[in-house]
Amino acid sequence: MRVAIIKNNGHIDKRIERLLSYSEIKGDFISKFTRNSLNMYHCVIFTHKNNIQNLPKVIESIVLEKKILVIYINNTLSIGEFYNVMNDLYFSVINEQNLEIELLSVINNSVKYINEINRLNLEKDRVVEELKTINNVSKAKRSLMSKGFTEDEAHKFIQRKAMDLRLSKLETANLIIENKIDI
Repeated sequence: MRVAIIKNNGHIDKRIERLLSYSEIKGDFISKFTRNSLNMYHCVIFTHKNNIQNLPKVIESIVLEKKILVIYINNTLSIGEFYNVMNDLYFSVINEQNLEIELLSVINNSVKYINEINRLNLEKDRVVEELKTINNVSKAKRSLMSKGFTEDEAHKFIQRKAMDLRLSKLETANLIIENKIDI
């Protein structure tokens, strides 16, 4: 697991580094979090000491990407500027006083759940695409059957046309439904 820590060259950095090294989590201190960083890290840690303009907006934009965990370490109980993402699974606030107690637990548990959610979202997208294909192929078969094909002939026609045109079955079915393929 890789964690990006937005450095501020203060005592919090040293505390975070110490905690991560004890748990064998790889922490990289970076000065700026870029869009490419979303794919490189499982988690990013910001602190109240970071000198970043519009920090709440920066954090909110990363959280809304729904890819990695964002942890904000604060020294007060006031977190009103984060009201938009406060109850989001991809965002967690840790009070600086509780850093040693909460940091590793939040990272390990949240990242585990986020990885599972991301995996399930990919699986859901695959199943939705598969269902769309099945529905459109069925529509295309009905269209062909209304023109005199049997169901078996319609199925074979769709497969053959897909191969001939080098298209997916979904794309071929859509063309048949739109009457853009000569029959």
